[in-house]
Amino acid sequence: MPKLLLERPGLQLWHKLDRTFKVPKTHLRLFLTSPDVYRSPRSMTLMRLYVKVLEDDLNSYIYDASIAGCSARVVCLPSGISISVRGFSEKLPHLLDVVTGRMLTIIEEMKSADQSSGLHLKFEKATKNLLRETKNFRLESPYETASYISRVLLEHNVWHVSNYIAELEGETANSHPLTLAECAKVAEESLTQRLMATFLCMGNIDEKGAHDVVKLIETNFLHQARPLSFEEIPKLRSMKMPLKEEAVRIFGPGVQNMSIPLKIEEMTYSASEENHAVEVILQCGAEYEMGYQGVALLELIGQMAYNSAYNTLRTQEQLGYIVSAFTRKTAGSAMGFSVLVQSSTKKPQELEERIENWLALFRKELASMPAEDMAKEAAAVVASLLERNMRLSDEVGTAWGSIVSAVSLGSFYNKPPFERHAKLAEILTVEGNDAHDESETSSNKHVMTKEELKSQVLDLWDRYFSTDAPERRAVVARVYGHKAQTDYEANVGKPGYLSSYEDVRQLKQFLAQWPTAPYWIEKNSR
Repeated sequence: MPKLLLERPGLQLWHKLDRTFKVPKTHLRLFLTSPDVYRSPRSMTLMRLYVKVLEDDLNSYIYDASIAGCSARVVCLPSGISISVRGFSEKLPHLLDVVTGRMLTIIEEMKSADQSSGLHLKFEKATKNLLRETKNFRLESPYETASYISRVLLEHNVWHVSNYIAELEGETANSHPLTLAECAKVAEESLTQRLMATFLCMGNIDEKGAHDVVKLIETNFLHQARPLSFEEIPKLRSMKMPLKEEAVRIFGPGVQNMSIPLKIEEMTYSASEENHAVEVILQCGAEYEMGYQGVALLELIGQMAYNSAYNTLRTQEQLGYIVSAFTRKTAGSAMGFSVLVQSSTKKPQELEERIENWLALFRKELASMPAEDMAKEAAAVVASLLERNMRLSDEVGTAWGSIVSAVSLGSFYNKPPFERHAKLAEILTVEGNDAHDESETSSNKHVMTKEELKSQVLDLWDRYFSTDAPERRAVVARVYGHKAQTDYEANVGKPGYLSSYEDVRQLKQFLAQWPTAPYWIEKNSR
């Protein structure tokens, strides 16, 4: 696992020398956490435009670098800016210096650029491209739209795609147009004022080389920036969906007899779209409250549910080509279980009913499944969790995911969960499985029997997912093809139905939020 070489306010440096793959390449990953990127739809739009202008400006240089076996990429995310550079080790520090240095010098040029300058033309091109991409997002498949609108509801502070389009065209865009100077101002605020830098050097690079490279980051970004305080670190939060009795309190008795009392609906944007889609989301709770045990059991349920849902809803009932059942984690550390179906023959209301019927059927399948068969399913999950990385890039991605997941937790708890997969696998390793290491038997840790595993799976299902579960927090996302437009319009204004972004915003006033601490959180010993 990577080693923490340097930690001080505003900066973490992680390093690992590759001793496995032994290739002459290095990966450098940098994340600049900034509270200014996602503060409004306008700031996010301007930062996306900045990245597009930067990419256009660096295009010829990056192409030459690719010929030499190197690559670089800059990405704008809600919590900051991600920079990744990889390739042959001896060339990489220079490439990183060029990219990060240009990120700042281009801002100064943007401030003074006139209407006829090359940068202004690149900005206009970037604006047109971003508008086209944002509009095309609305033309995604219905099942992708269902996932998106449910995310807008499940997460606390999410700007809607309509907010971004309004900044790029229409009345707001005409009265308050986006300008190159404003883009430079927002980029400067996001990259030079309040920052926290997390840096990983991994591959064919030693500790001295890592310290040398991090000096470039300090020189280019951190010498003037003020380190972020814990309160300033962007934190994504998940909304707690209402229980049945809570939904009745919010919407009134009209939702009392509804199996799922909260429904978010949308029409497909394309008039030629014939498919409908439904995603049923069942929340379990916060990761921290579930712990390793609950998360591991949920992974096992997702493994077994996928095959059952596919066989029943697609193969037998032939509802559509896209059918899936899976665990779903939302930003803010909330866990849940989702069932998704896209169909051209069945309308959303019937798809929802079929999904509910399958949920009841799957509960019976779990109850009748021999404990030995469930243990085999657990062994398959264990094998997946413990699967070795086959390439250096895979190992880098795994390590980097663990590091950035701890960025927002503060200095007491920002220990990356490098061993979380091994710990989850340990929980699902049951007595008698080939994967079970006999050396563990003599330890003080309790190893589940097959019967205990089955009992715990059923207990979790009955607590959260059954129709009469005491802690069932369910929401369904429905997307209507235009053949069912009258069905969509008939539901507008009904209790429990959210038919617009404004409906979602109003509902969130009544909802609590889940704790943000992840299941693997551990206090630092350093």
